[in-house]
Amino acid sequence: SFLGFMGVIGYLVSEKMKEDEKSEACELLEEKIGRLENYLYELEERLGVSSDEVKEKIIEMYAEGKELFVIENALNVPRPKIEAVLKSYKSKAKEDIFG
Repeated sequence: SFLGFMGVIGYLVSEKMKEDEKSEACELLEEKIGRLENYLYELEERLGVSSDEVKEKIIEMYAEGKELFVIENALNVPRPKIEAVLKSYKSKAKEDIFG
């Protein structure tokens, strides 16, 4: 009975260690995603979607449900620029919703 108890304790400890490792890996991935998003934003700022008119057209086409490749081809704008504009648009929309 003592051996069974120790087996259960050992199992629980090993599962807790696995859970902690997964949690740490998840946090690391979230940090990497954040850095990648910042890098993409900075790159987009350097490349710059200079025209507010183009930004408005991108947002309008996205709101209509157009796919990214359709927007890319229709406006002759690189996909990273479109994604940056949409990311900014979505974050502003979240701010408007959540205050």
